[in-house]
Amino acid sequence: MDIYLSPDNERFLQSQVAAGIYKTISEAINAAINVAIVDNVISQKHIDEFNKEIEIGLEAMKNGDVLDGQSVINEFRKKYA
Repeated sequence: MDIYLSPDNERFLQSQVAAGIYKTISEAINAAINVAIVDNVISQKHIDEFNKEIEIGLEAMKNGDVLDGQSVINEFRKKYA
Protein backbone atom coordinates (compact mmCIF):
# COMPACT_ATOMS: atom_id res chain seq x y z
CA MET A 1 0.00 0.00 0.00
CA ASP A 2 1.32 3.42 -0.90
CA ILE A 3 0.33 6.45 1.15
CA TYR A 4 1.21 10.11 0.93
CA LEU A 5 2.15 11.99 4.08
CA SER A 6 2.32 15.73 4.27
CA PRO A 7 5.85 16.96 4.97
CA ASP A 8 4.81 18.04 8.48
CA ASN A 9 3.33 14.63 9.27
CA GLU A 10 6.37 12.86 7.89
CA ARG A 11 8.71 15.02 10.00
CA PHE A 12 6.60 14.35 13.08
CA LEU A 13 6.65 10.60 12.53
CA GLN A 14 10.39 10.63 11.88
CA SER A 15 10.93 12.59 15.10
CA GLN A 16 8.89 10.00 17.02
CA VAL A 17 11.08 7.21 15.61
CA ALA A 18 14.28 9.19 16.25
CA ALA A 19 13.20 9.77 19.86
CA GLY A 20 12.75 6.03 20.29
CA ILE A 21 9.01 6.25 20.90
CA TYR A 22 8.39 3.94 17.93
CA LYS A 23 10.75 1.57 16.15
CA THR A 24 9.48 2.37 12.67
CA ILE A 25 7.31 4.89 10.90
CA SER A 26 4.82 2.08 10.19
CA GLU A 27 4.55 1.42 13.93
CA ALA A 28 3.94 5.14 14.55
CA ILE A 29 1.27 5.28 11.84
CA ASN A 30 -0.47 2.21 13.26
CA ALA A 31 -0.44 3.78 16.73
CA ALA A 32 -2.03 6.95 15.34
CA ILE A 33 -4.71 4.92 13.57
CA ASN A 34 -5.42 3.03 16.79
CA VAL A 35 -5.91 6.34 18.61
CA ALA A 36 -8.35 7.45 15.91
CA ILE A 37 -10.27 4.18 16.21
CA VAL A 38 -10.54 4.48 20.00
CA ASP A 39 -11.61 8.12 19.69
CA ASN A 40 -14.32 7.12 17.22
CA VAL A 41 -15.59 4.33 19.48
CA ILE A 42 -15.67 6.66 22.49
CA SER A 43 -17.46 9.34 20.47
CA GLN A 44 -20.07 6.84 19.29
CA LYS A 45 -20.56 5.66 22.88
CA HIS A 46 -21.29 9.23 23.97
CA ILE A 47 -23.70 9.69 21.09
CA ASP A 48 -25.49 6.46 22.03
CA GLU A 49 -25.74 7.54 25.69
CA PHE A 50 -27.06 10.96 24.67
CA ASN A 51 -29.67 9.36 22.42
CA LYS A 52 -30.81 7.12 25.30
CA GLU A 53 -31.24 10.19 27.51
CA ILE A 54 -33.29 11.87 24.78
CA GLU A 55 -35.49 8.78 24.54
CA ILE A 56 -36.04 8.84 28.32
CA GLY A 57 -37.02 12.51 28.10
CA LEU A 58 -39.39 11.93 25.19
CA GLU A 59 -41.04 9.05 27.02
CA ALA A 60 -41.47 11.26 30.11
CA MET A 61 -43.08 13.93 27.92
CA LYS A 62 -45.49 11.38 26.45
CA ASN A 63 -46.48 10.38 30.00
CA GLY A 64 -47.03 14.00 30.99
CA ASP A 65 -44.10 13.88 33.43
CA VAL A 66 -42.78 17.35 32.62
CA LEU A 67 -42.50 20.81 34.11
CA ASP A 68 -42.86 24.02 32.22
CA GLY A 69 -39.90 26.38 32.26
CA GLN A 70 -41.55 29.03 34.41
CA SER A 71 -42.36 26.48 37.13
CA VAL A 72 -38.73 25.39 37.23
CA ILE A 73 -37.55 29.01 37.50
CA ASN A 74 -40.07 29.73 40.28
CA GLU A 75 -38.96 26.66 42.25
CA PHE A 76 -35.32 27.62 41.80
CA ARG A 77 -35.94 31.18 42.99
CA LYS A 78 -37.92 29.98 45.98
CA LYS A 79 -35.24 27.47 46.96
CA TYR A 80 -32.31 29.86 46.59
CA ALA A 81 -33.92 33.19 47.55
